[in-house]
Amino acid sequence: MKFKLTVCALLYALMMLQTASADDLTELKAQLKAMQQYMQVMQAKLDTQETVLKKLQAAQAITHQQAERVKDKELSDAAHTVAKSISISGVVDVIANNTTSDGWSGETAGDLVLDTLELAIDASAGDWTSAHILLLYEDGDDDNLNIDEAFISFANAGVSPFYAAVGRMYVPFGNFSSNMNSDPVTLTLGETREDALQLGIAADNGFYGAAYIFTGDTEKAKSDYNAAHNNTIDNYGLNLGYMMENNDLALDIGVAYVNNIAASDTLQDIVADNGLCAGDGCIKDYVGGLSVYAIASYSQFSLIGEYVTALDDFKMAELTTINDKKLKPGAWNIEGAYNFQLLEKDTTIALGYQQSKDMYFDTATTDFFEKAWLASISVGITDNTSLSAELKHSDGYSEVADQRKADGDKYSDEDMMQIKLSYVF
Repeated sequence: MKFKLTVCALLYALMMLQTASADDLTELKAQLKAMQQYMQVMQAKLDTQETVLKKLQAAQAITHQQAERVKDKELSDAAHTVAKSISISGVVDVIANNTTSDGWSGETAGDLVLDTLELAIDASAGDWTSAHILLLYEDGDDDNLNIDEAFISFANAGVSPFYAAVGRMYVPFGNFSSNMNSDPVTLTLGETREDALQLGIAADNGFYGAAYIFTGDTEKAKSDYNAAHNNTIDNYGLNLGYMMENNDLALDIGVAYVNNIAASDTLQDIVADNGLCAGDGCIKDYVGGLSVYAIASYSQFSLIGEYVTALDDFKMAELTTINDKKLKPGAWNIEGAYNFQLLEKDTTIALGYQQSKDMYFDTATTDFFEKAWLASISVGITDNTSLSAELKHSDGYSEVADQRKADGDKYSDEDMMQIKLSYVF
């Protein structure tokens, strides 16, 4: 800029000198000097403006860098908060088993399988709201990883004993605690996973309870089994319990009710398989269910007792076509366990007895037994890793045996040995 002004001034001066006379020379020199002074003032102003512009550009650059640093810090803080709010846990179970049956599930057979994979994700960024997701794979699911649970909870135990949860969950009907590798028959009958709304309380004095509603996959027929069924949120349940721990003594007792036990994971499949309601899963009337449980431990000993039952008979052919029976399914489980140190490893041995009633749904399924005796031992071999073994003898239903014998088949009992390696993280 300074160079351009100087050149312009010289050109103008030359032009003036060429056209000026001798008398005007003095006046032109004065004008030239005045012009030079004016150009110096203008150049000083331009220099000042250029300096201000450079300072402004530098300030803008600094401001931009500061804004970027603030943005990066906000993103970093948000990522750090999210990372702190999320926890991941899970279980991996690998099972080796051997089964010997007398006309029950076929010839003697053995297998080594990935039995269970659970992956739980829990997120809690705030004081009141959290989310829980459980992904589950079980042997026999065609290698699918299913969304077993996914719900949002509203709770803050430090402020209020009340809580709420909504989403896919196992509703609080039954306890189903066990020391065995295999599921207790009470779980087989009563476990219920639904998309539900649950309201509950967990008081500091040990009392707890919950109420819940859901739609259910086993609905009530409108008029008869050939009519369409209602699809409404008319399934509900309640549970109440008390839990305490005092020195070596711990106790958990509770009772639960559901107005439609046919919504359980097992019974809804049985109802659907029977093809009532033009192939849909429905029953004439809802049948309520009751669960009573108690888990106690003292020092190294523990005891589990649970009873699950329908509160009324199902209508003929709703659960079985064997002898056109009206069934009232029930099941109970009792276990005793002793915990001790074996070669400085945490070890538990347990004995159990299970029995069911009116769970002979068809002659093709071998999933249900009338009586079973069980024994197990579990050893913590390393951190988070345990090795357990279970022996189980099961007796089948005489009603199924009689039907099979009439068809020329055998059906008596089954012995199973199962070894499980589990890793919990």
